[in-house]
Amino acid sequence: NSNNGYVKGVSNGDNNTHTIELASGRVKLEEFIQSFSHWVYEHTAHKMIVCDLQGVLNKEGRFPEYLLTDPAICTRKGQRYGKTDMRLNGIRKFCMTHRCGPVCQGLGLPPMNKC
Repeated sequence: NSNNGYVKGVSNGDNNTHTIELASGRVKLEEFIQSFSHWVYEHTAHKMIVCDLQGVLNKEGRFPEYLLTDPAICTRKGQRYGKTDMRLNGIRKFCMTHRCGPVCQGLGLPPMNKC
């Protein structure tokens, strides 16, 4: 059952865990968001990361969509993006906690060993 990668909500006890259905199976939406952060880091030559994204599942319309808000953009130098720009400390924190999964592997992203 293909839904072109749109979000499908799956109830998990008291918590709602949102997943995206792919041909290879379900992947938690959180993993996609973490992989996006990793992708930004790689595609900015390790100079920036977009993290701490919050989101809301919008079920209005033909296909449900997950609206991401409240990004924290961390850069290596300066506080270009406001007080949530934790600079290199924010980048290092993400690198220390991120674990690559199938989405990172599918995007061809290298492991985040050092930041």
